[in-house]
Amino acid sequence: YLDARHGWSTPVYPHPDLQEILAETRGVAVYHEQIMRIMDRMTGCGLGQADVWRRLLGSPGEEPVETAFRDGARARGFSPDVVDSVWQTLHAFGSFGFCKAHGVAFAVPTYQSAWLKTHHPEAFMAGVWEHDPGMYPARLLVGEARRMGIPVLGPDVNRSGEHHRVEAVTPRPGTMVSGDLDAGIPHTQDGAWGIRMSLATITGISAAEVERLLAGQPYATLAEVRVRARPSRRSLQRLATAGALDGLLRGAGARASRTDVVRFLTERAEQPASGRGGRAQPGEGQLALPLGDVDLTSVPARLPEPTSQERVRAEMETMNIEVSAHLMDSHSELVRAYRATRAEDLLGLRSGSEVVVAGVRVSTMTPPMRSGRRVVFISLDDGSGAVDCTFFDEAQEASGEVLFAPTLLLVHGHTRRTGPRGIGIQAARAWDLSRPETLPDPRTLLGSRPSPSRAPGRRGSETGSSPAGRTCSRAGSHGAPRAEAGHGAAAREGAGSR
Repeated sequence: YLDARHGWSTPVYPHPDLQEILAETRGVAVYHEQIMRIMDRMTGCGLGQADVWRRLLGSPGEEPVETAFRDGARARGFSPDVVDSVWQTLHAFGSFGFCKAHGVAFAVPTYQSAWLKTHHPEAFMAGVWEHDPGMYPARLLVGEARRMGIPVLGPDVNRSGEHHRVEAVTPRPGTMVSGDLDAGIPHTQDGAWGIRMSLATITGISAAEVERLLAGQPYATLAEVRVRARPSRRSLQRLATAGALDGLLRGAGARASRTDVVRFLTERAEQPASGRGGRAQPGEGQLALPLGDVDLTSVPARLPEPTSQERVRAEMETMNIEVSAHLMDSHSELVRAYRATRAEDLLGLRSGSEVVVAGVRVSTMTPPMRSGRRVVFISLDDGSGAVDCTFFDEAQEASGEVLFAPTLLLVHGHTRRTGPRGIGIQAARAWDLSRPETLPDPRTLLGSRPSPSRAPGRRGSETGSSPAGRTCSRAGSHGAPRAEAGHGAAAREGAGSR
């Protein structure tokens, strides 16, 4: 269909009488309505009966439909070759098909999403974060924005709002990445815009506290946060851990680091309540003395600023999202030791190439198979994209409980191409990357050439392709979610639309 639509091939129609029905889809039967009209045109059965027959396609009751169709078509003078050709199309339609209205309902937001992501990527990604379609974890959507070169700005008590929103930023070195597939797309307009995360992103803070924090903005001191927003001591500690108080800390000119402030507020949160009310507040008509941020400037400067790894750990603890860096960045040296192939580089490899990949678990699926045997699909994100790994019986046995528990995985296997833009990993074994003592010797892993595990059946849907017929890799895209690699149609509406 796409070849014909772009003029790369000529539409082929099984019979001149069917050209009118199939013209809008370039000779390819796509919609339920086309199937019904083909049946009616070739047999004269009427659209009502054609709909009854259509519902039986692909079911145990299909055989009487085939008999009636063939008899009716022959009676109307269609040749056996044409009848055979058309029936093959009808039979295949039983495995997948949809009505035209359903197709339009997906196509329109897909085109709209693709346009928005191309021309207004910051606003589009902020909208996707805010109205999470649910097909991908939020942390993967944040990684998508980071790969597009959009600055990701953490929560801030003064700058964050109720929703994720676009914010003007100063261009910063290192935040821009060139497009690899879509050259010329003006991603971030020289880094002029970033996305500020909402305060609601921080877990453990109640909706009422978030509402009071927003109502009390802007704040000049930590005391103003306590007095106006009245967060619990534990919530104040979580704000500091997430970096939401960093702006106040810098503005106060305090010598203490974020680590010092978190330690100070954590100790306060763990102390029993004194029974006294909050600090004295200025009475009506009184003004507070301009003493600066006494709270923050009085915190002793004893500890250094958190390292990149510590920041990521704190972000995962408070938001379940890494904002300042990718979770895999802290394992880059170990990954290099195993000569792991990045997701963005997989498409350059031949099918059957021995590889090692590593990344953060994005999803784990065990869809039902017709053979009744279990196949495990695991998607990993390594910061450059995502790749799907397929585990058959032998690989499941070799990997054991690692398949379902750890967040970080190292996988050894072979590439398996599923098309010009599709590639995945047929895994031989997986290891928990966070437990170095369990990992194999990096000097001997590549080159051991494990035998690819066998698929549990011969059917096309059970030979290593991902669920729902999706392709196996988002390698080389601007982000993990892509139309040809999504976990279903909804993914093609959201961040994955092109």
